[in-house]
Order: sequence, then structure tokens, then C-alpha cells
Amino acid sequence: MKSKILLSLLLSGSITCFAQGYKDGIEYYKVSEFDNAKELLERNLNDASTDKSEAYYYLGCVALESGNTAAAKEYFEKGKSAGSCQLNLVGLGILDLKAGNAKEAKAKFDLAVKNSPKKDAKILVAIARAYYTVDGVKYAKEIGDFIKKARKNNKTESATPILEGDMAAAEANTGDAQGMYDEAISYDPTNSEPYVKYARALFKVNPQQAISRLQDLLAQNPTSALAQRELAEKFYENDQWTKAAEQYGEYIKNPNHFKQDEVRYASLLFYGKKYNESLDLARKIEASLPATDKNVFYMKRLELYNLVALEKWEDADVAATALFAMQVPAGAKYEVKDYTDYADALKKLDRTQEALALRVKAYEANPEKLDLLKDLSDAYSDAGDDVNSAKYYQMFVDKGEYKTNDLFVLAKKYFYVAATDSVADTKAAAVANALKYVDMVNEKIADNPRMRILVTLQKAKILQVSDVEKTDGKAVDTYKAVLELLDQDPNNLIDRKEDYILACNYLANYYFAVGDKESSKAYYLKWLEADPTNEGLRKFVEGWK
Repeated sequence: MKSKILLSLLLSGSITCFAQGYKDGIEYYKVSEFDNAKELLERNLNDASTDKSEAYYYLGCVALESGNTAAAKEYFEKGKSAGSCQLNLVGLGILDLKAGNAKEAKAKFDLAVKNSPKKDAKILVAIARAYYTVDGVKYAKEIGDFIKKARKNNKTESATPILEGDMAAAEANTGDAQGMYDEAISYDPTNSEPYVKYARALFKVNPQQAISRLQDLLAQNPTSALAQRELAEKFYENDQWTKAAEQYGEYIKNPNHFKQDEVRYASLLFYGKKYNESLDLARKIEASLPATDKNVFYMKRLELYNLVALEKWEDADVAATALFAMQVPAGAKYEVKDYTDYADALKKLDRTQEALALRVKAYEANPEKLDLLKDLSDAYSDAGDDVNSAKYYQMFVDKGEYKTNDLFVLAKKYFYVAATDSVADTKAAAVANALKYVDMVNEKIADNPRMRILVTLQKAKILQVSDVEKTDGKAVDTYKAVLELLDQDPNNLIDRKEDYILACNYLANYYFAVGDKESSKAYYLKWLEADPTNEGLRKFVEGWK
């Protein structure tokens, strides 16, 4: 799909008829996206279908927005020479107003009206907007007069209520503004400007209604790049990523899309789990950019993410190496997922220690993300390093943002250290810590029968691994407590069979070791009660003398 889209962008003959050319730049200007407006106006300036006189006027307006009055004047003069668009006289009049030459400005405005078709309300609205742009308070009378004339000349000219809507919006009269934009839409259902302004004003309050408005616009004006992009953006901002990806896919077929929109689309394809398409597009974008472009960094990152999702581990290693060899662009940094995805790839390539080192870096670079400590603990556990697994989970608990279950998990991690470590001091410290945290949990779960069994059983296991000799009996009382808890519900003989077996096994063997055969036999019989199909155990018990 990606390659078809990109190929279609090169086949201008099959797509140009579905584009608005320089008019897309005008639409972007009218909704205050000045950089985008300038790019599209310049990109389409020499197209045969472009009215250069009108295009120069809007380039002049963009220059005014950036404070470059010299460039603005040059554009307005070019526009005046290039054709019959009287808006250039309005632009020159704005410069006179800004310079304090109201009389000269009025003369230019009057000439623009004189040279325009009779009853042309648009030129009257443009003059009203010129006065409003320079000083809405000082020229309030002129603004009102020209709006009144515009409504008298053409009662259904959409530019008039749009200006009134903008004025209301500037005063934070959102309801009035939306009413004016609605009026403009009723006059010209294909005009993108009022739809977009209406949707932007409404989005924070009612995003779905704002999106619906933009869908109405696209139905009326399907070739508008602004309409296509605005709808895609609102889907994205409302976390409707699948719809955003679909809409971006349609939008970037338009030759008036922007390079940064391809970058966004590639990311959306990834989050939509279209990994191959996202990977292909990311590579294509990267190849089209100069090495110094910051988007090269983001595309390399996206290539890594896609390759990991596709389980192409060796390719992911190559992509990650390239990503981490780059100079990070200003304003960017390596993200958690950069490290953890690379770690996942290295783990699959049996480069376990390198993978663990990357997970440590992920946490060190993002110490506020405490869940990374849990992830790091689990990674060390998977690698068979119980000491470091306990260490990082301890760091998480020490941050204070733990739940009761986290204490229970930490107790188990220390238990694994105690059960596997042969160093006496390490083993003893692990037992002490395991008991500490299991007792803390026990204090919090007194009213939870299921958790009381789990916690008491865990404590018994901890005490069991601390036994040096079979006759130490450190876990005897705790295993007995486990059986008492299990006996409170007859269903536990089936549901918690393994717990019965563990407790009875320990107690039966302990009493046998200390020479109390009657007690030993009693626990073997209780074991058999929980495990009645164990014929070997049955024969052993029946042969007891």
C-alpha cells in the first residue's frame, strides 16, 4: 500500500485534477497556519492553474504576519502587476494603516472597490478585516460600516459572518462565534474555513461533534488538503488512531501534503500494527531526507520498533546500532522504548548481558518511571540472576509507591535468593528480608482467607530453606498453620491440593527424621487424603510398621 501511495505522488497526471493547487495555501492562511500556507503558495506559484495575482496577495499577508513589511509590500506590488486581484490594493492599504497613513489607505481601499465587480462583498469584507487587523478599537466604525455594506451587497456571502465569528472568538464569545461560522457554512457548504474554525472552537468541549463537522466538510469538499489533514489530526488528538491512520493514508495522496505528515502517518501505521507498511514508509522517508534532518532520527527509531514487532532480531540489531550511533537532534532524547526494544532483540540473539545493560540504561535515563525497576527485576530473574532481581525490586519498593502485592513479590524474590545462593551471609540476609516483607504483608491481609494461605505458605517455604539440617524444624509451626487454614474449607483438598502436599511432605519428613513415627504417619495419611490417586504413596503408608 505504501509504495502505491508514494508512487502515486510521482504520477502527478493522475492526481493533480483532485487537488486545489495554490488554493490550499489560501485555506491554510485563513485558519492561521502561516508556515503551511507559505509552503503551499510557493510550491504551486508557477503552476499553470495558479492565479499569481491572488497568490502574491496571500504571500504578502503571510509576510505581514511575520512582521516583514518590506517583503509584504514586494509581494503586494507583484500581485498588483501580475493580474486583476484587487486584494493587493487592500494589502498595500494595510501597510499604509500600519504606517499611520489612514488617508492613503482609504484611497487604496476605495480604488479596490471601484475596480472590483459591482456588489462584490468579498472585497468589502477584506477591507473590514484590514481595519480590524490593524486596530479593531480605533477603526471600529470603519469595520462596522464595511460589514454593513457587505451584507447589503450580498446577504449570502460567507466571508461576512466568518469575520464576525472571528471577532466574537477574539472576545471569547464562543457561542456567538460558532453561530456565525454556522451561518457561513449555510451560505457556502464547500468553504473549509468556517468548518475548521468551528471544529477547533468546539473540539475541547465536544470532540466527536467537532469531528462530525469536519466529516461534513470533507463530504462537501473532498479535494481540500486542509479538510483532509484537519480531520486526520482531530482523529489523532482524540486517540482514534486507527481512523487517524486511515485518514492520513488518504490525505498523503494529495500532492499538497507536507513531509512531516508522512512522518506522522508512518508512526500511525506502526501503532495500528501495520508494521511492514510502516517500516517501508519510514525507510522511504529516511532515504528522501538529508542526513542532518531531525526526522532521520525519528525514522531510524521507527524502523527499530517495526523490526522488533516483526521479530526480525538481526535486522533490529543493525537498526538499533545505527540509531544509537546518531547525534541526537536538539529537543529529542532516547526514549525508554528505544532501550527496551533493543534489549528485547539482543535477548533473542542470546546477548543477555548486553540486553540487561540496556534495561539499566533505560531506568537511569528515566528514573521517574518506577515500573522500569520492576521490568528490570523481571529481566534479571529471566536471566537466572536472583540477587539482582531482588535488588531492583527492592529499589522499587524503597521509592514508596508500592502496593501490598509488591511486598509479597519482593518476599518471593528474596526467597529465591535464599533457595539458590550458596554464600552463607547472602543466604541469611535474603531469609531475613524475605521474612520481613512476608510479615508486613501478613499484617495487611488479616481479613482475606485466600491471601492468608498464600502468605503463610510463603513464610513456611522461607523458613524451610533456612533449615541447615532436616531436624532443625524451623518451619514446623508455620506449615501446621498452613494446614489449619486449608482445613477451614473442604474444597481446598481439591482446589489447593499442591499446598496440602507441600505442607504434609515437610511435616511427615521432619517427624520421621526426629524419630516421631506416629506423627510422621499421621501427616503421610493426610497427604494421601489430598492425593488419593498416588499409588506409590498409598503402598508406602500401608506398608508402614
